[in-house]
Amino acid sequence: MIPQATADALARIAARARDVRHSFDPGFEPQDSSLARREIATTASLDPLSVTAPEGTYFLTGAAGDRLRFSRDGGFSFEDGALRSRDGSPVRGFVTGSGEAVPLRADPIDIALGRVSAPRIERDGSLVYERSFVEPRGGARRVERVVAGRVALARFPAGSQPVRADETHVGAPPGVPPAFGRPGEAGFGALQTFSRDLGRVDPVAGLERLSEAYMSFEAIRAAGAARGGLEQTAMDLLK
Repeated sequence: MIPQATADALARIAARARDVRHSFDPGFEPQDSSLARREIATTASLDPLSVTAPEGTYFLTGAAGDRLRFSRDGGFSFEDGALRSRDGSPVRGFVTGSGEAVPLRADPIDIALGRVSAPRIERDGSLVYERSFVEPRGGARRVERVVAGRVALARFPAGSQPVRADETHVGAPPGVPPAFGRPGEAGFGALQTFSRDLGRVDPVAGLERLSEAYMSFEAIRAAGAARGGLEQTAMDLLK
């Protein structure tokens, strides 16, 4: 049977190794908050649907009626006329006539007629696409800019610590409701467009903590071996 101290040391190594392994993964939330970067880190992207949220804010995902989930992973896709997160969940935002964040999607008629193309997200969170159609009179082809809605952002009160739900999602702290808003309004910063979030792990701090975890394990193992040697010596003397 493995001693509890040794099992705990191995668990710490596994946790630190997992955090380091996910360095530079978009939106990744380290289990150890001490490994988090002090400032967000990004890199350029050619994807018009790839955006980075302002510091301290999160995107909202989840189908209508589902529990909201919060993530900083802004690597979105546009599938069947709907804006989706990397794991396929609907991305929520504000549309005309709605006071709450709902799944963002193109006009159902445009989707049915195949008139949706070139989707992109702008700095104010607008999900924009091009609607192409042929005028009934004259037969001229026209292209219109359509705004399907604006991506929603959430933030938690200063000093509160979101609860880690999984590798890329967090939940609201118990009893602490988040504030919702639109990019560029009511104190929410604008989005970085054509940008990819590099996750929250500070790789240098991660490697330092991993090294410390290994050193702790070696110290515990050495102490156990020494204790075992002393016990064996005592038994030999008793014989």
